[in-house]
Amino acid sequence: MNIQRVKQGGRITYANGIYMIFLGLFIIFFDNMNMKSNFNAINQLWGFFSKFNPEIANIFILYHILIGTLIIPSGIIIIYLSDYIIKRKEKTTWVMLFLFGIIEWVSLLIISFLLKNTIFIIITFIGWSMFCLGMLIPIEYYLQKNYREY
Repeated sequence: MNIQRVKQGGRITYANGIYMIFLGLFIIFFDNMNMKSNFNAINQLWGFFSKFNPEIANIFILYHILIGTLIIPSGIIIIYLSDYIIKRKEKTTWVMLFLFGIIEWVSLLIISFLLKNTIFIIITFIGWSMFCLGMLIPIEYYLQKNYREY
């Protein structure tokens, strides 16, 4: 029963990695819509800003695309670690996935709250909660498993 829970948690985090890749692609391809949402949160209009400050607006867009580009490899790492957990069920891999995923999703959630972008808040909260669910399902297996102390 516990092995099935580990596999189920691994499948959820595997899907979470795919979700993170799609989030990165969403950030890259819908950068103009995301910029409008970010600037509306601070009571500025993106159209006026991009018209009168095109160089600075381009830097904002490139920075936004960079964030999306960095999220894609994070999703790939989550997929790789989840696949390894499904196949081998090792505690060390689970701890690495837990730390990496929590740091990644919480940082995305904090950035979303700081930008006051409701679209990103909802998207990252869904990803964070899905990741937490995938981590909490097999936690009993890893806590009960006995390991040698060195």
